[in-house]
Amino acid sequence: MPASQLTSVKDSITNLLRTHPALIVSAFYLASSVIGMFYSWAYLRHFGINVFNYSQISDFLLASLKEPVTWVLAVVAVLLIMGDNAMSRRYGSKSHSRWTAWYGSPRYRLLNNFVAILIVFTFIYLFAAWRADDALDGEGKFVDVMFADSGAATTEMLLGTTGQFVFLYDNQTERVDIHPIENIHSISFRIPK
Repeated sequence: MPASQLTSVKDSITNLLRTHPALIVSAFYLASSVIGMFYSWAYLRHFGINVFNYSQISDFLLASLKEPVTWVLAVVAVLLIMGDNAMSRRYGSKSHSRWTAWYGSPRYRLLNNFVAILIVFTFIYLFAAWRADDALDGEGKFVDVMFADSGAATTEMLLGTTGQFVFLYDNQTERVDIHPIENIHSISFRIPK
């Protein structure tokens, strides 16, 4: 794709967002949902849970907000790529050998944006794997769960929730339990010191 076409596409997108600013909110909602969906999948798959079987689309928006580190990772990756693109523009404004001219080209910067997406998902996947390993080692948020049909409380690790289900893990028996919200009377926990 020639540089003039890339500039034309960029200008078209800029004009579209300028004339329809509500698209920015929609894009943020979509990005939140995708980040939350990917993090939930990457985290819960370590426990054998297919989160898509228990979730609605609104659950994924909340998942990214429940785990703000995913947003930090996304922002860091985007800032790294933006910095690299700025250096590429600066580099492209000077003459260079044909072996290094690719770094300053608009095509490189376009591909770099796809690399940013890949980096964001890689960071989130590694973070989810690290959190899952900690939970499997017994380092997680333990809660006391009282079920609606019995008076006894059980202590288990809270893996997460959706709008309709609660995911619990017993690290002693290495058992995952998935309970509908309506079957749970209360969830209590101690305030961390």
